[in-house]
Amino acid sequence: MAHHKHPASQPKASAAPYVQATLVFRDVLQKPIEGLSVQIKAGAGARPAPQWTTGAQTDAADASATLATSAPAVASATTAPPPPAIANTIEATTDKDGYAITIRNAARNQPIDVLVKNRRGEFVWKATVTPKKDISVFTVTSPEYHLEATTKLTPKEEFEQELNVPVVQHDEVMTVERLVGEFGPYIGWSQKVTEQGKVKRDTPTRHKETTIDGKTKKEKTTVTIDHYYTVVDTGKPTTVAFNVLGSKLNYPKTLEISEKKYAEAAKTLGCEAAAIKAVAMTESDGVGFCDNGLPKIRYERHVFFRSLLPKDKRNEKPALLKKQPNPFPAFPNLCLPIQGGYTAGETDDHGWSHSDEKVMHQYERFVQACALNRDAAIMACSWGAFQVLAFFYEEMGYASPIELANLEMQGVDEQFDLFVAYVNMNSSAKKALQEKNWESFAYYYNGQHYPQKYPESMRKFYEKFK
Repeated sequence: MAHHKHPASQPKASAAPYVQATLVFRDVLQKPIEGLSVQIKAGAGARPAPQWTTGAQTDAADASATLATSAPAVASATTAPPPPAIANTIEATTDKDGYAITIRNAARNQPIDVLVKNRRGEFVWKATVTPKKDISVFTVTSPEYHLEATTKLTPKEEFEQELNVPVVQHDEVMTVERLVGEFGPYIGWSQKVTEQGKVKRDTPTRHKETTIDGKTKKEKTTVTIDHYYTVVDTGKPTTVAFNVLGSKLNYPKTLEISEKKYAEAAKTLGCEAAAIKAVAMTESDGVGFCDNGLPKIRYERHVFFRSLLPKDKRNEKPALLKKQPNPFPAFPNLCLPIQGGYTAGETDDHGWSHSDEKVMHQYERFVQACALNRDAAIMACSWGAFQVLAFFYEEMGYASPIELANLEMQGVDEQFDLFVAYVNMNSSAKKALQEKNWESFAYYYNGQHYPQKYPESMRKFYEKFK
C-alpha cells in the first residue's frame, strides 16, 4: 500500500459544478484499441450545458480558468453573460494508446453517452458514464477479443518469424535497466508462432477372414482392421504463444528472511521480531518475489503523478494536486492525481491480491510508465516483501530510485533493509510498531486509505509468531 504524509483536516469545500472527464478504449486484454471513431454526447436526462472544452489542460491556471469560466455566472454591468447552453456532442478517433478525448468542463453527475461507429458507418451506443469526481477516467472495454490471426503462412513468412526472446542465465540477478530495455517489449505480450493447421485422419480398412477349426471342423470368422493415416490440411492456423512472463527472469541471492535477520532488525527498531513477521505476512504473504524471480511490486498512478512534480509541490493536498497539469493525459491508467487504474479483483476495500498474475499486471504498467519517466515509475512502486514505497528513496538514504530498485532485485535481505530504513525515518510508524498498535501502524505505514483488514491481519499474525 502506498505511504503518504497526512495533512491536517480542514473544512470540506463545496464541489465545483464542472469536472474533468477522460475516455479511453481497451479490449478485454486491456490493450489499447486504435482508430475507433467515437461519438460522445450528453446522455438522456442531462440538462443543456455550456459547450464542452476538450483537450489536455496546459497549466494549473488554465485548469482553474476552465472551471471558473464554465460555471454559471450572474450577469451584471461588469460581468459577461454565461455561454449559451447546448446539448453537447463531440466526435473523435482513438489514438495508439486508446485515448479518445478529455472533456475539461463536463457537468458533475450528468450522464454522458458513448457511441462507436460500426462498419456500416452508424454510431451505436456502447456505454453511459457519469462523471462525479473532480477528475474522472472511464475505460470503455470492448466485449470481443482483438487478437492477431494468421490464416496461412508462406514459406517466406515461416523463415521470417522472430523467436529472439531474451534469456536470463542461471544465477543472474536482473537489473531494472535490463528489464525495461531488453525485456520491456515482451512484458505482458505473447509472441505467437503460427503454422498451417494439420490433423491426422484415420481411414481404417476392415478384413474378414474365414478359417476352418481343426477340431470342430466349423467355420470361424476373424475380423482384422488395417489403419491408414493421412495428413489433412485444415485451412486454419495453429498458434503457440511464448510469454516472457512465464520464464525465469531473475535469480535472487536470498528468498527467505532468516531468523537472524529478524532478530537484528527487531533490535535496531526496538520492537519484537514477531511484530515484523506480522507486517511481512500482511503485506506480501511473507514472500518478496514472484515465481519468475521478480520482486513483488504495486504500481500507483497517483504517486507517479506526484513524482513528476517539483519537490516543493509533491506533498500538496489532493485538491491542489488536481489543479496541476498532467504531463501524460493520454495515459490515465499510468498518470493521474487520483488513485486507481487497477484490474478487476486486484484490490477491494479489504486488501490486495498477492497473486503472481496480478503482480505481473503491475509490471506491465511499470514498464509502460518507465517509457514515460523511469525514475518516477520506480518511485511510484511499493517494493518487495514489505511493500515499501520508493517515493521516499532520499529520506531512506538511497542515492537514486534506480539504486533502490536494483537492490530490491538482489534478494529479500535487501528488501528487509529497505523496510528497516523506512520505519527508522517514519517515527510514528516506528512507535506504533513498538507498541503493537496495529491501527496506528497501518495508518502511518500505509497511509490513511490503508486496507481495512490490515490491523486485524497483523494482530492475528503477531499472536501466531510471538
